[in-house]
Amino acid sequence: MLKKVWRQEKKRLIQSGILFSLGMFLGILLGNYVNITPDQYYRPGQGAVWYNLALNNMGAALLIAGTGFLFSIPTIIMLLFNGLMIGFIIALSAAVHSFPTLLAGLLPHGILEIPALLLAGAIGLRPLGLFARAVKQREKIPWGKEARQSAALFAVVMVMLIAASLIEAHITPVIMDWTR
Repeated sequence: MLKKVWRQEKKRLIQSGILFSLGMFLGILLGNYVNITPDQYYRPGQGAVWYNLALNNMGAALLIAGTGFLFSIPTIIMLLFNGLMIGFIIALSAAVHSFPTLLAGLLPHGILEIPALLLAGAIGLRPLGLFARAVKQREKIPWGKEARQSAALFAVVMVMLIAASLIEAHITPVIMDWTR
């Protein structure tokens, strides 16, 4: 199944990754020019309940994936914005934390969360690609089938985000403490 998904979604996943990475790069650049400490945007225990993290990420993923019918413009903006925020946090955190602590704060849950957001982005970019194909090749698109495939992919996104939020709330803090 993963091979089939990769084959079908490869181009859109790469596009999502490029948009997210561009946003992250801009966030790192801009974060170096802002005089904010991590204590001003993050307080330990704030929002650390896994279901709050999951709901927040699920809401973002739903917006990223679900606004594709608007010619994917909101999807593109939200991928850039989410990357920008991650880059911003990296830049601000790098100023006060060691590299191992920074990695410990991002990698455990980011291994699932970022790919889930990229998959949501691929879902959100899907309608634009299908519409372009329909216009260019004068091909009738089976929108119902495409919607079912998108819904199945979105279910995978939700599972990944739940797992990422559990890791972020319960495992990431422990690993970060080891690196301090």
